[in-house]
Amino acid sequence: MTHPTTPEDFNALLREVLGDTYQPPTQQNCTLTFPLDRVRSAAEHALAAADHALGPGDTDARPHLWWIKGDGTFLMSNGIDNTPAARDDNGHWRHIAYADTWGPGTDPSPLLGGDDLHETLDLTQPLDEGQTLIDILRTAPTHATHFLLHVTYDDDGMLLTMTTS
Repeated sequence: MTHPTTPEDFNALLREVLGDTYQPPTQQNCTLTFPLDRVRSAAEHALAAADHALGPGDTDARPHLWWIKGDGTFLMSNGIDNTPAARDDNGHWRHIAYADTWGPGTDPSPLLGGDDLHETLDLTQPLDEGQTLIDILRTAPTHATHFLLHVTYDDDGMLLTMTTS
């Protein structure tokens, strides 16, 4: 018996076994655009905080950005800050960056799937390219105004890549 070596081979094998009932995973791609200054501010807040909250599945409390999808989609600091300065005059958290066109009151489900989402983005661990997320944010070109979160996902998982523009 040969083992499938590519996703195409695996899908062909499943079609052979399951027949017409098999539907291969549909890959989705999107790019979320965030204001770079707001993302950088949230990241610096997380780095400066003395204490950090744990997100679902997190095992160590250290500086992260959380990517949340629910009522809109946004990045936020996981730094714990219970001072009055943590909120603006309207009572909203200061260290949040909403994706362009996906602020409060919007439903990003058509773009990102139906379930709420909470992903932890580590600020200090090297990414595939060798840089850390905080390095990407701090060394963005002076003309850059946006942080881009490129999302590729299917039924089997999700891949995130991050850049500035």
